[in-house]
Amino acid sequence: MAGIGPVTTNLGDLIRRAGVRPGISAPKNELEIFCSLCVGRVYYRDENRSLYFVDSPALSISDIIEQVFKGLEQSPVVRQLYMEQHKLFQAALCIQLTEGQRKALFAAFALSGIHIKRSAKAETTSLPEKPDIEVNPQQVTAGESISA
Repeated sequence: MAGIGPVTTNLGDLIRRAGVRPGISAPKNELEIFCSLCVGRVYYRDENRSLYFVDSPALSISDIIEQVFKGLEQSPVVRQLYMEQHKLFQAALCIQLTEGQRKALFAAFALSGIHIKRSAKAETTSLPEKPDIEVNPQQVTAGESISA
């Protein structure tokens, strides 16, 4: 009786078998961006200031965006993307951001443990000489609160 062959749970083996070469090329279009998304991960494209994401019952990126925009006293305009021209199969969600909105959202995502993938153009830019925030070197252990 023929089978499918040995089954492995080793991610490296699976990637090699599938012929996937992660990190070799950046997504070329919105559909490729959608295919690279998962729960807890967003993709930001600097060229058009667009943030791409998917929601799940376990983690709603839309809720985080709503809360941040509520704090900014603004209303987000999120558009639904589709996998094909007939708009039968939903793909990612997309929102265009101003620089201030981007900074606020990225801070909220970092605090929520959401991984932010940026387009290749952004990855080659240098960091600012002086950070926007100052970090207090005081260490806080789990269960403690920070006092002023």
